[in-house]
Amino acid sequence: MGATMRYDAGENIVHVWHPQPVPLKTREDIEAYFEANRKFWRTHCGVKKAYFVVDFDGQSTPVEHQEHYTQCVKAAMDECAITVVRYGGDMLQRLAARMAATKLHVPSNVYRSREEALAVVRALRNGTMKVSS
Repeated sequence: MGATMRYDAGENIVHVWHPQPVPLKTREDIEAYFEANRKFWRTHCGVKKAYFVVDFDGQSTPVEHQEHYTQCVKAAMDECAITVVRYGGDMLQRLAARMAATKLHVPSNVYRSREEALAVVRALRNGTMKVSS
């Protein structure tokens, strides 16, 4: 169980998507999911932090594990990410991302489409937009 990932070295973006449903039902599921993401990052990016563009379609986390999910997001971001930009998913998943971002004092960066998410990453990279906290 997990995400499908691809690293675009030219843009320094790790693309994450879920072609099969990835329900993170338990704390162990959440931990395994984020560890797999970090392992991919270590293998493909070394120690260089990257932008993560995450398609939320197919991924879900129950509200009772929101706090644990948030802590796993923080650990992954601290190690791997310049920032995380998300798109897609259902209303509850987008809300969970916003709740996690609020608790972590980082922007939620949730957009409607992949194109919008990529435009944000490119604007951040070229300096026409800044990551705010």
